[in-house]
Amino acid sequence: MVCGVLRGHRHGGVRALNAPSPTENALYFQPKLTGMVLKATRLCAWILGVVWMCPDTSWAQDEQPWLLDAVTCHEVGAVMSFETSVRAQGEELRVTLPGLPNDIDVASAQIELPNGLELISVSKLEVLPDLDAALSAARRNVEGRTLALELEEALLQALDQERVFLEYNRSIGGGGEVLLVDDVEEMRHYLAQKHRELALERVDLVSNIRALQLELDAAHLSLQDLEVRAAAPSQALQLVLAGTGRGDLRVHVATRRAGWVSSYDVSWDEAKDALSVERFARVVQTTGLNWEDVSLILRTGEPLGAAMSQARRPQLKRQSAMSYDGYSANVAWVNSGLSDDRARKDVLNMQAPQSSNWQHDVKGRVGVSGLGDPARVLLDSHVLPATPFWLANASLGEEALRSCHTKSWMDAGFLSGEGRVFQDGAMLGVMPLNMPSWGDSLNVRLGADETVRIARALLRDESGTKRLSGKTVVKQVRQLQVFNLEPGVASVSVVETLPWSSGWDVSVKPSAGGVYDKDTGEVRWDGVQVDQDMPWTAEVVLKVVLPKGQALVGF
Repeated sequence: MVCGVLRGHRHGGVRALNAPSPTENALYFQPKLTGMVLKATRLCAWILGVVWMCPDTSWAQDEQPWLLDAVTCHEVGAVMSFETSVRAQGEELRVTLPGLPNDIDVASAQIELPNGLELISVSKLEVLPDLDAALSAARRNVEGRTLALELEEALLQALDQERVFLEYNRSIGGGGEVLLVDDVEEMRHYLAQKHRELALERVDLVSNIRALQLELDAAHLSLQDLEVRAAAPSQALQLVLAGTGRGDLRVHVATRRAGWVSSYDVSWDEAKDALSVERFARVVQTTGLNWEDVSLILRTGEPLGAAMSQARRPQLKRQSAMSYDGYSANVAWVNSGLSDDRARKDVLNMQAPQSSNWQHDVKGRVGVSGLGDPARVLLDSHVLPATPFWLANASLGEEALRSCHTKSWMDAGFLSGEGRVFQDGAMLGVMPLNMPSWGDSLNVRLGADETVRIARALLRDESGTKRLSGKTVVKQVRQLQVFNLEPGVASVSVVETLPWSSGWDVSVKPSAGGVYDKDTGEVRWDGVQVDQDMPWTAEVVLKVVLPKGQALVGF
């Protein structure tokens, strides 16, 4: 630890009638040269830190590294395409493709050989990654930053000691010595200047120490990550080739640790009566291998191959919870970072084999993290003519829900997925966009709209109890009114939700063409045209006979 240098000569212009002690003299003149030592020591710390933190570049890389050039990503799984250059002159050539995910299978590998070469064998190996050089560089990085931090802390300690020395010098002349007025003024000016310099120096040192501490923490984390990776075996394919020739060797391997779903940004264009739709692909993979600057092809279904195939049932197990081709489960699986095993099984078991016909080549080259961080890739944009309509249900609130429907989704080739709905530049929320059966309209909810409102009123209540049986009879006449507060005509679907139970005797008589669904307990009026100047009105007569001792609560 360097704390300073003591010199015993006098400062020019300062004369004391009673000369200070050698110790006092040394203390008084230390700051100037100590500051020089501080600067020199900090320069040494910086040089040492740079030397220690620089990675070792003496080790040689593989002459012919593998390049991950293209990926075909399916809803479940992906095929990764690697390439490298090889040359053989009649001898047996062994080529190893390292760093593969652990679920690959030799049977799924497809190999493209240069002319003149033939494949003798291909086998799967379990190898430890060659991270010795990276580990060595990471350890030197930690050691270098640790040394730099220790030196800065030593400099801070020396500077604080120097401030103590200066405070001591304030007392010179206070122990019976007689100083000239000029000497006192010069000393006061000198001490004030040094205090300012040391204060600024301390701020600089403290800032450097904080920055170095953050860098050291990051270096420790990087080292720990490398140590974990170095201890974890990875999978590799070893190819044995024979013949004479040179050129590009391509290997295609399949993995299930990847997937994608359609994702849409949807907004309503009031002036054009159209939906503006940007289509994205939300791509996730957990192979541990980053897809960097790859050519990406998206497909539905699974990769073909023995390793990827498994028994599939074309019919959905839970029809109400999923779309017709299993995309709802796939959305849950992909959005979970491929960690939802139940959703993964749903996708694998429930997708129909014919769903593997869709394909899209992504423009440009993209990157996807190998640790499960999703990438959102833009595919295309569309403007779809659409017809607005409203859903009015008094049980959900006075404001109607605005929606629109379109059949143009078929021309755009949309697939089921998730949709972010926007209105006037603000996101209303995220909703599932499950494509309907071919030929049906796609409905998109746009949120509550205060321009169309619904009101419910109880006109008559004739409820009572039968004397002989003791059964409770609920009989009500309800009135519904829908108002359009904007010019023109609004097409509205009106819904009235009624109490329902399989053990009750229920009678419902709606007016104005309403249809009662006994399975859902709802009365619907579809395609109601509501003019601004004339509200729409309907009545519902409800009669419910309850068993003895039962009652409708909150109705």
